[in-house]
Amino acid sequence: MNFKRFLAIFGIICLAVVIVFSWGCQNQPTAPQEVGNDTEQLLPVPKLSGYSSGTHDGYFWSLWTDDRGGWVDYQNGSGGNYSVSWDYDGNFTCGKGWSSGLTNRVVGYNIGAHTHNSGGVFGYYGWSRNPLMEYYVNERWGRNRPTGTRVGSVSSDGGSYDIYTAWRSNAPSIDGTQSFRQIFSTRTSQNSTGSNHTITFANHANAWRNSGYGLGSDMSPAAILLTEAYGGGNGYVNATVWSAGSSSGGGGSSGGSSGGGGSSGGITGVKRLRNRGTGLYLDGMGRTNNGADCGQYANTNHANAHWNITDAGSGYYYLINQGTNMRLDGYGRTGNGDACAQYMNTTHQNAQWRFEDAGSGHYYLVNRGTGMKLDGYGRTGNGSTCAQYMNTTHQNAQWQLVD
Repeated sequence: MNFKRFLAIFGIICLAVVIVFSWGCQNQPTAPQEVGNDTEQLLPVPKLSGYSSGTHDGYFWSLWTDDRGGWVDYQNGSGGNYSVSWDYDGNFTCGKGWSSGLTNRVVGYNIGAHTHNSGGVFGYYGWSRNPLMEYYVNERWGRNRPTGTRVGSVSSDGGSYDIYTAWRSNAPSIDGTQSFRQIFSTRTSQNSTGSNHTITFANHANAWRNSGYGLGSDMSPAAILLTEAYGGGNGYVNATVWSAGSSSGGGGSSGGSSGGGGSSGGITGVKRLRNRGTGLYLDGMGRTNNGADCGQYANTNHANAHWNITDAGSGYYYLINQGTNMRLDGYGRTGNGDACAQYMNTTHQNAQWRFEDAGSGHYYLVNRGTGMKLDGYGRTGNGSTCAQYMNTTHQNAQWQLVD
């Protein structure tokens, strides 16, 4: 081949390759451009998994979710204000308030907006320990009005409330998975939005105690103006909370136990009872049948070892177990060593006990119906039956009240 002709042909081929390569580079497909509404916008999901809390502008806040699908957007506003919107498949709680509860707190609040098409409530919320209890004062709610086992009613702050209780087994709590009691007041009709309201918490605490469900002695866990949702749905809340003072309250239950709720020499209220002779604590043992034996158990903070002591009049008291809601009852048994029983919601003399000073911070508990004294009977095994004994001064018949 003629060399000059070869160079000409080679040059033409190289030029063609360059043109094709250049055209290919200029016409490669590019990544989609997120412009306007032409492509899907991927927005951040502000749901938090688990529990988060802190302080903001002088108030405690918290948010808990159970890590399901959807989103929960919680925002702190100035002072005691917060807002939350959600479209969520699971359960969550959130709100703003105080890092610890107080039985004499008066809560001020204004709920400016509330839309809520799932289960759940809006109100004042917290926990007590010793025993562990979860409490609510429900001012508004979502899909359904929350109820449970009705144990009384109370009037407070211009509204009327039904008192309900429920037992939660192996459920999430502030102390991990636990079994515990819920106590809650639910307004008979929802409170209004856009206006200032108060919740005199002592009115509810007193009424709960008179209904047989006094709060625990440790009120240190946080208490917040709560938004709660469960069961899937969406909604929006904007609310503000503030301290509206303090009050020891009044209030009382139209159901449940009779009387008082005062301190009466330090006897009334939720207590544990420790036997001087055995060292064990009086325990309902989770037994809920009328006539079921009452037991004893080594040092425990379980609700079954806590008794709400309420005034029965004439110097006698009812002892209402916080785990079973049964009352300590002599059951008409008059033989030495006879078992001490439990009975549901009775005002019979067999369920009434007199506290007699035994010295050294201990008491004899004398049954009004049988005249027998509550007695540990020297039994030291967990779950052993608690007995009765006639007219004894033995240490087995002496009990110490422990807050």
